[in-house]
Amino acid sequence: MIFSTGSALLAARMAITFYTIYLISLGTYCICLFYFSSKNNREFLRQQNWSLKSERPKVSVIVALRNEENNIQRLLNELYAQDYEKENIEFILINDHSGDKTEAIFKTWIEEKNTHNFNWASLDSDKFGKKKAIEKGIEIASGQYYLFTDADCTLKSGWVSSMVLCQQNSNAQMVCAPVVITHRTLMEKCQSIEFSSLIAVSSTSILINKPSLCNAANFLVEAQSVIESASIRKDGKLASGDDVFLLHALKKLGKKIVFNRNEMSEVSTQAIDNWNLFLAQRLRWASKWKSGMEGSNRWLAIAAMAFHLTFMLGNIFLIFNHNINFFLIAIGLKALAETLFLKPFNTEKSYDKSIGEIWFMQIPYSLYVLYFGIKILISNQYVWKERTYQY
Repeated sequence: MIFSTGSALLAARMAITFYTIYLISLGTYCICLFYFSSKNNREFLRQQNWSLKSERPKVSVIVALRNEENNIQRLLNELYAQDYEKENIEFILINDHSGDKTEAIFKTWIEEKNTHNFNWASLDSDKFGKKKAIEKGIEIASGQYYLFTDADCTLKSGWVSSMVLCQQNSNAQMVCAPVVITHRTLMEKCQSIEFSSLIAVSSTSILINKPSLCNAANFLVEAQSVIESASIRKDGKLASGDDVFLLHALKKLGKKIVFNRNEMSEVSTQAIDNWNLFLAQRLRWASKWKSGMEGSNRWLAIAAMAFHLTFMLGNIFLIFNHNINFFLIAIGLKALAETLFLKPFNTEKSYDKSIGEIWFMQIPYSLYVLYFGIKILISNQYVWKERTYQY
């Protein structure tokens, strides 16, 4: 009887302790999102007053290509249509051993346009991957600033001008910008919302001078700063991370980094409709933090997993103890905070059409985070662009 009473008291204390941790973590999370929502909205309004200066620096737009026959024609047309002065811009396309018609399409297009500021180069036979392609592009580039995107991204005509506008008004050495995902199905829409959360975290971390994330498909960086960062980067052997490791190197050097809130700076790409490709992409992204290198955001990944694990366990305890009202309040509070936080970053400004999906994703998203956290721990490779990479 004494043992039973002691066990009951211990269980009660453990339950109280866990609920306290659950409430503190959820409350802190929601308060932070409400606060950051306000800061992001103020920064968005501040940037709307910026204007492009008359003096325009030379910009080198660098794109790595591999088997992009379905995208290169559109990409070339969108690059050609940029409203930035032709004499101050060059486009450098690096072919990473494409086995399709990518190069043939480029040659046909360049003959038709007869333009002189598009440059084509191919990786040497002993070099592979996006990182090596970007390195070769940088070797060729002559611009004061490098601007990066991916071949599957859709660009607005004012994209280059918008990125320069942000740099000129902020005097930053690196300008990060949004990437949004277009969608057709419900699964793709959920994917686009999940992606917007990464962009929101990237923007917010930069806003509070703690840059942690950026997207390789859309950023501008000062050429001199790239040279300076090379001496402290140690990620050359990793297939991924050409964006985030540069970001952290520049942060360590004390360079100024900003996030562009101008709508013209957004680039868009189509959601992945194949589960195996989606899995490979997420493993490719997540593989960076397993390296443990500075800039890998390992602690951010661990903190995210810990929060979602606490959130899921807390919800399970609430349901099993028949605290359904408390469970609904917790879900609703978290969903409201995330809805407001994602508002400025939601896919193609379809915020009002995405509220239902944001609320619907509360439990599935936590399971998704935990699944990939476990997957990255037990896996050691992924396949991307017909190549197998170890991590």
